Amino acid sequence: MSTGRKNGSSRPGTRETPDGAVSRILVIEDDLDLGETVCEILEMSGYRASHATDGLAALQVLGQGELFDLILLDLMMPRMDGWAFRDAQLRDKKFKDIPVVVLSARAEIGKPIKADLLLRKPIEPETLLQTIQNLIRRRTGRSNS
Repeated sequence: MSTGRKNGSSRPGTRETPDGAVSRILVIEDDLDLGETVCEILEMSGYRASHATDGLAALQVLGQGELFDLILLDLMMPRMDGWAFRDAQLRDKKFKDIPVVVLSARAEIGKPIKADLLLRKPIEPETLLQTIQNLIRRRTGRSNS
C-alpha cells in the first residue's frame, strides 16, 4: 500500500510554483529503500514528496485530492505496474496532465509508455533534480530562478 512520506514543512530553499505553493512530487516505487531515499533527496532539495509502493497505492494517493506537479514512476511493480498506472492516470481528467518521468533499470522497457521522459536507474541525484526542475518549470512557465 502507500508508504506516506509527506513533508508539510516549508523551509528556506523550497521549490515553489508560481502561486507560492511548494512543488509536490509523487514517487511511485516498489523498492522501499529507493523510494524513501528519493523522497529524502527531494525534500532536502525543497520539494514535498509522497511515496506510493505501486500503481494502486498511487491512484489512492491521487484520489485523496492532493495536487502533484510531477510523478516519478517505476515500471516493474506488484499489483499494478507502471504501464497500468499510466493508462489509468491518462483516463482521469483530473490527473492526466501531471507530467510523468519514468525511472527504469531496464535498457529496453518492452512495450511503449506515454511519458514526458524516460530515465535509466541508477541515476545521479543531481541529474534527477535537474530533470525535475526543468519539467516543473516547463509546466508552470517559469524561467530560471
